[in-house]
Amino acid sequence: MKTTLHHRIKWLLALAGLAVAGAGYAQTALPGKLEAESYTSMTGVALEATTDTGGGSDVGWIDTNDSMTYSVNPGSAGWYTVQYRVASATGGGQVVLAQNGKAIGETTTLPNTGGWQNWATVNSHVFLAAGQQSLTVQARAGGFNLNWINFTPETTGVTLPAIRQNGKFWVDNAGNRVNLRGVNLGNWLALEMWMMNTNLSNNGAGIGDQCHLESALSGRFGAAEKERLMSVFRDSWISGRDFDLMKGMGMNVVRVPFLYSLIEDDAHPYTLRADAWKYLDYAINEAEKRGMYVILDLHGAVGGQAAASEQHDGCAGAAEMWTNTTYRDRTKWLWDMIASRYKNRTSVAAYDLLNEPWGTDAITLANFAYELFNVVRAKDANHVILLPGHNSGIDAYGNPNTRGLSNVAFWMHFYPGLWGWNEVQGATAQANMHATWLHCNTSGTGESCDWNNKLTALNTPFLIGEFQPWTLTGSYGGQITRKTYDIYNMYGWAATSWAYKTVSYGGSNGDTSSWGWGLVSNSSNGGGFGALDVGSATNAAIESYFRGFGTQPLVRNESIAYWMNWKAEAGQRIEAEMFSNHSGMRMETTTDTGGGFNVGNIDTNDWMTYPINVPKTGWYNLQFRVASPNNGGQLVLSKNATDLAALAVPNTGGWQNWTTVTGTVYLTAGQQDLAIFARAGGWNINWWSLTAQ
Repeated sequence: MKTTLHHRIKWLLALAGLAVAGAGYAQTALPGKLEAESYTSMTGVALEATTDTGGGSDVGWIDTNDSMTYSVNPGSAGWYTVQYRVASATGGGQVVLAQNGKAIGETTTLPNTGGWQNWATVNSHVFLAAGQQSLTVQARAGGFNLNWINFTPETTGVTLPAIRQNGKFWVDNAGNRVNLRGVNLGNWLALEMWMMNTNLSNNGAGIGDQCHLESALSGRFGAAEKERLMSVFRDSWISGRDFDLMKGMGMNVVRVPFLYSLIEDDAHPYTLRADAWKYLDYAINEAEKRGMYVILDLHGAVGGQAAASEQHDGCAGAAEMWTNTTYRDRTKWLWDMIASRYKNRTSVAAYDLLNEPWGTDAITLANFAYELFNVVRAKDANHVILLPGHNSGIDAYGNPNTRGLSNVAFWMHFYPGLWGWNEVQGATAQANMHATWLHCNTSGTGESCDWNNKLTALNTPFLIGEFQPWTLTGSYGGQITRKTYDIYNMYGWAATSWAYKTVSYGGSNGDTSSWGWGLVSNSSNGGGFGALDVGSATNAAIESYFRGFGTQPLVRNESIAYWMNWKAEAGQRIEAEMFSNHSGMRMETTTDTGGGFNVGNIDTNDWMTYPINVPKTGWYNLQFRVASPNNGGQLVLSKNATDLAALAVPNTGGWQNWTTVTGTVYLTAGQQDLAIFARAGGWNINWWSLTAQ
């Protein structure tokens, strides 16, 4: 076998192979194919004639830790699909691409192809900077031959309809409303230490923000190794499995927070990093593959834009961007670069100019946001641009439509129940507080209704860029989360919750009645982790720790997953509060069997609608679970304002004394909106159902 070849013979073959390869060496333009024998240097391998298609030579006798280095010249920075043409009689080989001795791509395991000249193609991918560079193929495990390596720019093969403004709504190019519901990828490209249990320290002292972490790593290992370790973290915190989980939880948009230094070389202002687009490209590509949009969110501008106590813009401390003209100019330059890069990517739903820029007054913010708007619009005529809300609101902007602006939207971050905002104690009280926020006062004013009136008057779309409806609502969390998305979408607002993932030392056992800030957490079954002191750990230990976030088992909040994917269906109980649109209805917690919520405060002429697929034309039995202390209530099931069935609602002796009333209805098959209309009010409803006779 090849692996038993005498080392002296292998050394002589390798020496001859190096002479042959060196004599014919040339720089290879990418995209394109690297012939394996065209290395500029190697360790331990040898050349041989190949019987693969095309003939010529392959590189053989590849053992563990052998390597080949090539001179390449990618025409543009970006993600490339890598194809290895390999043969092996044993299998188990592992290959990775590296630069300067450090891996830059994923390790790829190679199969047993059935022989040393039985060839197969194995795929991987890597991000490459543009321009001349050396690229090394490292054998993490040997026992294979290599004939060529091919590099092809990655495309997703998916084109999403572009998103634009139509009055107060987000619509596609055909003018159809798009209900954007998604989540934030916090702690990925803009770290917030609490989201991983504040697990990092530096010589025993806490690390409060990303700036201090990067400073500690640079101080110990130098700038280049700091950058590599940060890349390891980013490669591990979010991967393809995370995009699968987001999609599986009913999301169709991802807000991606990032710091300016992900794109701009902080040591050389107004200069793009060599890997400037690696992670934003990756996020857009992975989302696009799954039919999801992306909102690009500048979470941390150079100098900082947030309040002094905040760490989410990278560095806790004064927001220096507002007092430094160079920092503001660099922020303009940054958005110029982003707009130039992504102006033709229809899967980018919007540009979020600045996250929580509360280190200045509202008028200064509005004036600078309009400057940034003009910078972006000079390069990108199409994408929606988000004007950032101040903690005092959006009034300082006036009406952007009167300024001749197009494809513009506002955002705010709403956190009812937290930090003194309608804060109450206990899951039931929190659930009812959220219900009031969503459905407003009995008069139809206050809470979210006032914001809807404001945005309707401005005729401008809206994004709720951050909100958190589940962490304090216990067993109500899944349903409140779905209702929050539904009501925001009913208004025409986009919504992205905070956040996709948080982790803790012990992890979660899946109990959804007590859940953290992430839709997803690490599993207590094999996903736990400890603390790390970056002031004393070796760089290898830090790398291993960071990589662990990519492999630790995860659990999702199954209550949220269930409700986010729930649909009203014939033959099953339809929770009354899960309407898609309404007038005058409110929801509240119920003491009826099964708990959850009911719809209450129903007055005459109030209504609510449900999208439902009727499986076949025919007669259906109806059931409505109702309660009332009054006589004379009347409930009507209708379609397109036409009565289909009318039932009397009896006096049950109280608002939470429940009974079931029945009837029949004739329905045609197909997807349709059915409405429950209060011809005479004064009753509550918990659920209803229709079952084919």
